Amino acid sequence: MQTFRIMIFEFLSTNSKYLTLAEKSAALHKQKANYTQSKRGIAARRLRRSQNYAKEHSRKGSSKPSPVSSQLPPLPQALINLATTSLPDSYLYRCASQSADNLDESELPQWDINPPYATPHPSDTAAEARFTENLVQVMHGRNSRLEKEQLQQRAQKYTAGGMNGLCTELKEAIGTLLGQWYVLQDYISDAKDCDRHIKMARCLLQWRARTIYLYHTEVQKMLSGLNPYI
Repeated sequence: MQTFRIMIFEFLSTNSKYLTLAEKSAALHKQKANYTQSKRGIAARRLRRSQNYAKEHSRKGSSKPSPVSSQLPPLPQALINLATTSLPDSYLYRCASQSADNLDESELPQWDINPPYATPHPSDTAAEARFTENLVQVMHGRNSRLEKEQLQQRAQKYTAGGMNGLCTELKEAIGTLLGQWYVLQDYISDAKDCDRHIKMARCLLQWRARTIYLYHTEVQKMLSGLNPYI
């Protein structure tokens, strides 16, 4: 019996960190506070916000949007600032923005996804640095062209009477893209990557911001009874 009591005491001593409920509560509160301030906690809150955004504006419920109840929440100011940043006006940018046939764009889609990227790090030379700058210019031009093409497609859908479906579709896309934007923003702030990969990630972040901002503007106009495509 005495041996059994000793075993129980040793088990409790080894596996119980807190002797009182007050100590346990205080420890849990401290742990929660530390997690809230950590990068993982911040990222988790951002992801929940974007998920709630998408859920709030899902297809459930009435298909006819209400100008009052369906107003979109404001976008982060950092996103707006990035979305409204001027685009370059270089020769390569103009070539890529005018036609997909002007330049070889076969390898550009690999930069449309979140890092880390599969391409090897380039050598640290002036030639590779120039190539990176040219790559950024071409990517901006190509994305500008695609943005205009997609805008025309949405305008045609709106004109054909698909306003309600388009409005809901854009609301859901905003929530999804916001989550991706936050994840990419956090990656860039902590990145220990090569210069090319970081610059391409920043380029992607800017275009994600532009897309979100454009969708947000279009939806707001639709909810106000305006045609966003004229």
